[in-house]
Amino acid sequence: MIKKALIKEPTSKEATRYLMPTGACGVNCDTCRLNQRRLCSSCGSGTSEQARLKIEAQERLLGAPCPILACARLNSIDHCLRDCDQFPCENFSGDGISGYPFSQGYLNMQKRRRVLLEETSQNGETLAIPDHHWHLISERGAEDITRCSGATLQKDGSFQLEMLTRWLRVDVGHRLVEIGHQDGWLPAPPLVAFVAVVYLANSRSVPLSGRWVSEKDLSCREFFRGPHEMRTEAVLTRFGNNSIDFLEAAKAYGGVETVDVGDAAARLWVFPSIPLKLVLWCGDDELEPVLTVMFDQSIDALLPGDGIWALVQMVCEVLAEQSLR
Repeated sequence: MIKKALIKEPTSKEATRYLMPTGACGVNCDTCRLNQRRLCSSCGSGTSEQARLKIEAQERLLGAPCPILACARLNSIDHCLRDCDQFPCENFSGDGISGYPFSQGYLNMQKRRRVLLEETSQNGETLAIPDHHWHLISERGAEDITRCSGATLQKDGSFQLEMLTRWLRVDVGHRLVEIGHQDGWLPAPPLVAFVAVVYLANSRSVPLSGRWVSEKDLSCREFFRGPHEMRTEAVLTRFGNNSIDFLEAAKAYGGVETVDVGDAAARLWVFPSIPLKLVLWCGDDELEPVLTVMFDQSIDALLPGDGIWALVQMVCEVLAEQSLR
């Protein structure tokens, strides 16, 4: 334990060195006791003068700089988590630095969620489904998956699953998701494929609660903030001032009109275990349109936060674009 008697009060110039912003790696040193006690200083952002001085000190005292800080400065990046498209890279998980400053679990979470952020399903890019979702399906076995998800096992080992009254074919062996058309099976849109695999991987035998809730009532509610706010703009742009067309679009995918608040509301079965209710308030000269998404409480046990987020985006895009016809 450090004795107070050994800690001298810093001069104003010294204090300035220790009143540091968040480091390039993302650690906020203002919340660290070592920094508060003047026993350790922050590295500063990658483009700061502070970072340059820190690197020089590390080279002088340790023989080499922190690879994270050196990389950020070399590439003119302030903060890796916010500014670098390659985060998390090998500098955070390579030999000799594994687990510092973030655990592997945290880095895996970042990778998984960044896949969702990068996917817009409108730019033609392929959405890579994280390996662990495929592994979960394989490890659980076909009998458990079919019992919990409502999917059926086909002779070729693939799963056939109903989604919004359309049929999907999920081939785990070839990591392929297809959608049924008149001309046969065709590759499913990237976001549809992602949501289907996440649903199968996380499916459970959970009965419906009969209680409709918003994302604010779910256990993972903290997830739906900032960049993970529900993405409903596709529906609002297309139907924000037209409740009739909104209901017709919902009915095209098995939606049933419900009596609720709002100008229009529809209930859809996205998957056999997951109903969704969409409530539309149309816009006018003074107010913007609003779409409220309601879930059966049981979704809490069926999908993780990123899966729910992706599911809502997928449903809204399908309704707006009528893309599964």
